[in-house]
Amino acid sequence: MATSQSNPKPIDPKGLTACPECDLLIQKTTPKSGVKGLCPRCKCMLFHTKKDSVERTLILSLAGLILFLPAMVLPIMTLNAMGIERTSNILQGITTLFQDDFHLVAILVLLTTVIVPFLKLLLLFYVSISVRFKVNLGNPALAFRSYKRLDEWGMLEVYMLGILVSITKLTDLAQVSYDIGLFCFVFLLIITLFSSVTLDKQQYWSLIGRNVSTKNG
Repeated sequence: MATSQSNPKPIDPKGLTACPECDLLIQKTTPKSGVKGLCPRCKCMLFHTKKDSVERTLILSLAGLILFLPAMVLPIMTLNAMGIERTSNILQGITTLFQDDFHLVAILVLLTTVIVPFLKLLLLFYVSISVRFKVNLGNPALAFRSYKRLDEWGMLEVYMLGILVSITKLTDLAQVSYDIGLFCFVFLLIITLFSSVTLDKQQYWSLIGRNVSTKNG
């Protein structure tokens, strides 16, 4: 008596990933927070998701956006030389570069210190909102790709180094006092660095893909 056998369900190649060490094909899974994924054959680490990555990145990007305007417009320092006081902020420094005909330098500082860091925080906040609350307003995948491309252009730490060098040199010529803008800028720099540390790119891509599949389904 012949027995009927059901045909095995075909495997979707898009749902497979290869181990980087032994090339074993493994079914993709949605990584959970704080979980390590190992290859079942060679025990190579396939992924290591960061705990509460989305929530932490969302909070940090929001805090960065709140601090961004004060860090740009509030005075960084006050110089007192022979009874004459002068305060300056980041935007005034860029304007001064334009006025002194250092146009290329001013444009580079404007891009790497103001425009790109703000866009990075805004894109990261938008993508975090999308994956955390499972909303698809616009294109979070495109926004996340744009964030990754801009990641190398934000140079707040370089500008901070320039501020420290300027303070060191000016202390011999004038009395220097630190204003609230400097502290806002330092906190903005710390928040930006921590947002890059807490961001789990693999988990974000997985959540973005799952949200898109749910929307299309």
